[in-house]
Amino acid sequence: MDSNSYCDTCSGEGKSLVAIRFCSDCEELFCKDCVEYHKKFKATKSHHLMDLTSICQPNIPKTKKICEVHPDIPLDFYCIQHDVVCCRACIPSIHQSCKDVLPLKVALNHIELSSLYEDMLKEWQHIGNTLDHLKRDRNNNVDDLEKAESDILAQMSKWKDNLVELIITLEDKLKADLSNAKKKSLDQLRTDTSQLSELYGVSLVKQQELKFLKEHGSNNQLYLTLHEHKKAVQSVNKQIQQMTISYKKITLKLVKAGDIDIKSIGSIVETKEAFEVQHNQGKLQHAQVQPGRLTLPTYKKEIQDKLNVGHHLAITDVAVSTDSKVFFCNFSYYVCKIYVYSIKDNLTHITTLSLPSPPYGISILTGTDKAVVTLPYASYVQCINTKRLKRDKTIKVGKDWYGIATSEDFFAVGKTDEIRILNQNGEIIKNIVLSDDVLSIVLSILYNQHDGSIIYRKYGQVRCIQLDGTVLYQFEVSGESGLAVDDHGNVYVSEDNKSEIHRLLPDGQSRAVVLTGKDGIAKPYSITFNNSFKQLFVTNLSGLVQVYSCK
Repeated sequence: MDSNSYCDTCSGEGKSLVAIRFCSDCEELFCKDCVEYHKKFKATKSHHLMDLTSICQPNIPKTKKICEVHPDIPLDFYCIQHDVVCCRACIPSIHQSCKDVLPLKVALNHIELSSLYEDMLKEWQHIGNTLDHLKRDRNNNVDDLEKAESDILAQMSKWKDNLVELIITLEDKLKADLSNAKKKSLDQLRTDTSQLSELYGVSLVKQQELKFLKEHGSNNQLYLTLHEHKKAVQSVNKQIQQMTISYKKITLKLVKAGDIDIKSIGSIVETKEAFEVQHNQGKLQHAQVQPGRLTLPTYKKEIQDKLNVGHHLAITDVAVSTDSKVFFCNFSYYVCKIYVYSIKDNLTHITTLSLPSPPYGISILTGTDKAVVTLPYASYVQCINTKRLKRDKTIKVGKDWYGIATSEDFFAVGKTDEIRILNQNGEIIKNIVLSDDVLSIVLSILYNQHDGSIIYRKYGQVRCIQLDGTVLYQFEVSGESGLAVDDHGNVYVSEDNKSEIHRLLPDGQSRAVVLTGKDGIAKPYSITFNNSFKQLFVTNLSGLVQVYSCK
């Protein structure tokens, strides 16, 4: 702590007295005299005073002590059922039906020894370690990029040298080919010229013979010679005819092997690999020193209705938006519809959305007005604007994806042997290969934001896994679909064949039946909570809809 900190009370009176204690209740610094007065005054003598000389850190943490809902009232109570700190005005308005609401002074007894403190400290340490690993990875990635640039430049230089060397080699070969072609052509031309010169000489001799005999020889000699020349002329003409036919003008041309107008010698491609570090949230427990046990919610049926939309029904999933619109997927093959209802005292049909392929699963991105719908027979998922009730963009994922879960930024889809996590741009964040031996489709998925686990359901089995595929727990169920999680991390499973809803505690060890046929449950196929976790929605394939209040 700063050794020059001054007493807040005295500073208000224009005095500069060094502070020696800090009151965590008043969040003020006090000098020696003010400390003595603070200890004697009835309203403040129980306050916790910190010795500033033993505090090494420069800033003392400040705690939120005023209720956000009722800004003028301090936080004096703790609700065990909702695991929240509240003020006295919150009790009649929000926690009236809660059984275990304790004064904060009772709840915080021995808090420094509780499992809540230990778990919270370990969780922050775990978060710090993960963030440190992530930071080191980012810094290493910067170094890798710098090295990659140097490596690529070296590769380009070597490639250029290889290209130049290859061009020189090809040029030398082409020069040799040119020389050989020229020599061959010249040899042929010289042979032709020699033959022509020989015949030309014969023609001159024959001309001289005829002229000589005309001037000096007898007619008998001339006559006989002319007849003899007929054969010679025919022979020479035949040779000349062959020459005129066979002779070609010889030229040499450079024929390019291909287009050497190179516009690119390569391209730079960015690749992304999934990060190897996994961050699994810890399970923060309630303080062990708190009396009593956590009260689990109970359920009472408020609404029961049957979808009457004039279509053959196979309702496979249900989702509730932040503005309390309810979306039902009809997976009947030739229908391809999602029905949208509002809910107050009953269900009221708002509109019907037509899709290009039968919709199976639907989930709403947390805190947004966007839903994502799986279309197993199409090669993409369909996004829907839940506010405007319009089809939005599609995201390519491939066929045969059924179950779907969402968080704020990501969504996960499931098929027989794999769960794939993608962002809203369709980039694959992680592929989780499933290790179970159940050869059926993943029809339901949950992302449990309380501990970062993924829960999925196949026919006859529910499994909870971490992002690296490690199995946390599993158990057998009847039926194939229906998962939900409440605000405490408890998991709910619909038992189709038994017409029951089961609840599994976050540790996966305790399982109880919370709703049965006596409560109106009839072959439940899909279940979900609304945004406030105050209502549980239950549907079956034939379109029966039941809404239960959670207390």
